[in-house]
Amino acid sequence: MIGSGRAALLQLLDSAATTSDLARRTGMSAGNVSQHLAALHAAGLVSRVRQGRHVLYRGTDVAAVLLRASRGE
Repeated sequence: MIGSGRAALLQLLDSAATTSDLARRTGMSAGNVSQHLAALHAAGLVSRVRQGRHVLYRGTDVAAVLLRASRGE
């Protein structure tokens, strides 16, 4: 479920970001980022909130625990 692309996105989502922001920061296409975010949201690892015309994504507490565990913390 968590490949390198999704793991990279989760690491960047300690602060809220849009799909476009994440695409620019990772070098992935916006469509690819969107697909990953949909899967991460369905798994409860990402929350999303609409702010005007934008949707902001952020990692959940569960994602933070998963990331710490992956680092051996």
